[in-house]
Amino acid sequence: MGNFKEEIARIRAFVFDVDGVFTDARILITPSGEFLREYNMRDGLAVVRAIQKGYPIAIISGGRGNQLRQRMEGLGIRHIYMGQESKMEALLHFAAESGVPLEEMLYMGDDVPDIEPMRAVRIAVAPSDADSMVKGVVHYVSAFGGGRGCVRDIVEQVLRARGDWFTC
Repeated sequence: MGNFKEEIARIRAFVFDVDGVFTDARILITPSGEFLREYNMRDGLAVVRAIQKGYPIAIISGGRGNQLRQRMEGLGIRHIYMGQESKMEALLHFAAESGVPLEEMLYMGDDVPDIEPMRAVRIAVAPSDADSMVKGVVHYVSAFGGGRGCVRDIVEQVLRARGDWFTC
């Protein structure tokens, strides 16, 4: 890979895992059995901005739950693949649906099931608290952890590189 700043300017679509990326990987379970996750509002702002600027975004998660779907749909994400055993299969489906080739995608994940799709895209990134095997295959490790701003970090970098971030 060449210069990271030049490479991220080629990104036209984002793919994210949820648990460990949008969240800190912890799940609270209510007495009724509902899973609760905590999300970072700054990550949400970055996602909304990217969607406003026309970037397709996909969520590919092994997780499930109405709360997860509600949060992602609330941000405007249309490509949501939950309960995925094969993240690679979901990634290929997203590429076909969005019309964006893998060579123009960025994938952010935090754990072993993310490695195969990470190897298939132009840029793979991880939160600061990702699994060590994941950190060994990515092009960039955010200074921020899962649920602590890592999504904002990489989305802002890409949008700035392409002239699509906010201006004062």
